[in-house]
Amino acid sequence: MRDTFFYTVRAILPILLLILLGSVLRRTGPWSQDFYKQLNQLCFRVFLPVQLFCNVYAIDDLSSMNWRVIAYLSGGVLVCAAVGILAARLFVRDPLQKGVVVQAAFRSNQAILGLPLANSLGGAAAMGFAALTTSVTVPLFNILAVVVLVLYSSEQAQRPTPRSVLRQVLHNPLIIGTMLGVFAVVFRQFLPLADGQPIFTIRNQLPSVFDALTRMSGVASPVMLVVLGTRLDLKSAGSLLPQMSLGVVLRLIVSPLLVIGTALLFRGPLGLTVIEFPSVLTIAATPVAVSSAVMVQELGGDDQLAGQIVVWTTILSVATIFCIVYLLRFFGFL
Repeated sequence: MRDTFFYTVRAILPILLLILLGSVLRRTGPWSQDFYKQLNQLCFRVFLPVQLFCNVYAIDDLSSMNWRVIAYLSGGVLVCAAVGILAARLFVRDPLQKGVVVQAAFRSNQAILGLPLANSLGGAAAMGFAALTTSVTVPLFNILAVVVLVLYSSEQAQRPTPRSVLRQVLHNPLIIGTMLGVFAVVFRQFLPLADGQPIFTIRNQLPSVFDALTRMSGVASPVMLVVLGTRLDLKSAGSLLPQMSLGVVLRLIVSPLLVIGTALLFRGPLGLTVIEFPSVLTIAATPVAVSSAVMVQELGGDDQLAGQIVVWTTILSVATIFCIVYLLRFFGFL
């Protein structure tokens, strides 16, 4: 039990410390919120796509990946969205708040918190699988979020067309980085071999480029975790407490129970190993994505509620993820 406790601490503590550093810098540092916003945009548009590219490019063979788990997680996201719709219909009156609550049920912070957490739990192989999972779940998150928020948005909000939704998904830097990595892996597999290796790889033929990409990849997660910490604001939620609590419960309790619990029941047919299980955890148990609040603001929802849910799921997920990781490690699933 002691070894399990320290394993959990080693997996969670580095992430928590970086978030706390951001929170301290926000209060004591000389930099403005505009600086942190620009830094976040730089990471989102440059460093994080490069990290996703490198993680996918490190996969030797896409056909060897467990696509059953990726399909299961996609289905899990859809089920969580359905549960969120039911909960919003039963417990939320304001239409502008319903879409926010539904989004909280299914949209995890896979890119910023999920990837480093997968790396902490399962190493480079688990992080590579998590990056591949991101190529499927991030488009799904975006499409579902647009559809749900538009359904509940105000009449004044501009309702996007299927073409504009597709454009938004394809222009997402995370999707671009991941799909370039997938294309590079597929292209590499069709190249002739020399001494058992492809005749061209970035690592061997372009070592300086590969080294630069690797260094940029290492910047993404630490910086974005620090920036995430600068966004934590513990102001009172006031009248938003019931709706905020519902969103927090859906994201941190209901979704993990549904997705992780079902995965444990069917771990044999799914072929779950220590490489895939961290992705199941990160999709189900990480807090609501920071970008969700921005999308709510653009599509006419209650952006104040969305911001509060992001903040409180981030804070409370430290405890819930710790408990989940501890239990999974104790029973031998990690």
